[in-house]
Amino acid sequence: MNKPKDILLGILSITVLFSCKTQHLISSSNPPDSAKATINFQQKKVYQFNHAEVMFSNNFAAARANSITQQNDSTFNIAIAPENAPINPSPWFAFKVWGSTQKKVYINLKYQGTSHRYNPKTRQNSGAWEDVANVEISSDKKVASFNINVSTDTTLVAAQELLSAYDNYKWEDSLSKLPFVKKQEIGRSILGKKINALSIGANAKRLIVVLSRQHPPEVTGYMAMQEFVRTVTADTELAKNFRKQYQLLLIPLINPDGVDEGNWRHSVAGVDLNRDWENFAQPETRSVRDYLLKKTDRQQAKVYFGIDFHSTYYDVFYTNEDQPTNKTNIPGFTARWLNAFSEAIPNFKPNIKPSPNGGNVSKSWMGRVLHAEALTYEVGDDTPRPLLKLKGKVAAEKMMELLLKEGQ
Repeated sequence: MNKPKDILLGILSITVLFSCKTQHLISSSNPPDSAKATINFQQKKVYQFNHAEVMFSNNFAAARANSITQQNDSTFNIAIAPENAPINPSPWFAFKVWGSTQKKVYINLKYQGTSHRYNPKTRQNSGAWEDVANVEISSDKKVASFNINVSTDTTLVAAQELLSAYDNYKWEDSLSKLPFVKKQEIGRSILGKKINALSIGANAKRLIVVLSRQHPPEVTGYMAMQEFVRTVTADTELAKNFRKQYQLLLIPLINPDGVDEGNWRHSVAGVDLNRDWENFAQPETRSVRDYLLKKTDRQQAKVYFGIDFHSTYYDVFYTNEDQPTNKTNIPGFTARWLNAFSEAIPNFKPNIKPSPNGGNVSKSWMGRVLHAEALTYEVGDDTPRPLLKLKGKVAAEKMMELLLKEGQ
C-alpha cells in the first residue's frame, strides 16, 4: 500500500468536494518581497469549477489572468488588468484550461482600462499555435468572447506565442554552443533573473548591437530578432565572412521579470524600460549600458549599427531624426540598409518614421552616445509568421552585405 499516495488522493478528494461553482486556491506564489517591485502582482493560482469539471490556471511563467469567475454552467469571465497605470494598451493574457470531461466552454476576456488588441491563440501540449476563430468583440471593445473545447488535455490560451524567460535562456544556451558565440551574464533584474549578453564573432573593432524584449508582450519583434540572429550565425559564406570582420553584441531579454509576470509593458518596478535610456534608474537598463560602454572601451571598438526589436499594430521603423546631419560611425547606413531591405522583399514598402535623437529610448542613446546608426524595428502584431521570418532573415543578410561591401 502506497500510504503517501493514498493520503494525497484523500486531500484532493476533499478539495474537489467543496469546489462546486466556487473558485478555489490550489497553489499560489506570493509576490516577491522587494521594495523596488511596486507593481500589482497577480495571485497565481489554479481555479476549479463544477467539482473540477472545468479548471483554469495562471500559475506559470508569463501568465496573465487577474481573476476568473463563473457566469453559468459553461461561461467564464476572465479579468485582464495591467501591472500598473498609466500604461500602453497592450493587454497581454495567458492562461491554461482543462477539465475532467470533454466540454465546450465560453470565455469572456474583460479588459480593464483598455480595449481588445490581440486575437487569442491556443496550443495543446507542444503542438502548433492556432488562432481562435469567431472571436466576438463588444461594441466598446472592452470584451472579447470566444469558445474552446476543453478536455483532459491542457489547452494554453495566450495573446501571442508564449515565450518565457526560461525559453529565452534555453535559446541562449543553444547559441552559446556555437564555437564563435560567447555568453556572459551582464546583470540581474530586480527579481534576480539573469540578463545575458552574447557576443557573436571575433573580438573585432567593428560592433553591431541587437536588443530585444524590453516590453514583455512584444513577441513578434522577439521572433524576428531570433531569425535575424540565426542568419548571422548561419554556416553561409556571407555570415562567416561577416563574423571575421564584425562582432554582433546581442542582449535578447532585457526585461525578464516583466515577461515572466505577464506584464503588459513594464518592469516589476512599474517602469517602461525603453524610457529609461537617459536616467538609467533601473538595473536592467544600467546593465546593458555598462556592458556596451565597457565593451567598446576595452576593444577600442566602434558601434556601427544598432537595432532594437519591438512590436506594435503594424510594421514600422523608428529612425533617429538627426542621423542625416549628426555624424555617426557609418553615416547614412540606415537609409541604405532600409532601401536594400525593401528591394529584396516583393511589395514591401517600409513605413519609416524619424523621431528626435534627444529622447530616452535605446536607439536615441545608441546614436547619441555610441555614434551608431540605430533604429527601432517594430514588427506588426499580426504579421504572418512566414513573412516575419523572411523579414528577419533578409534584414540580417542586407546588413551583412552592405557592411562587408562598404568595408569601413
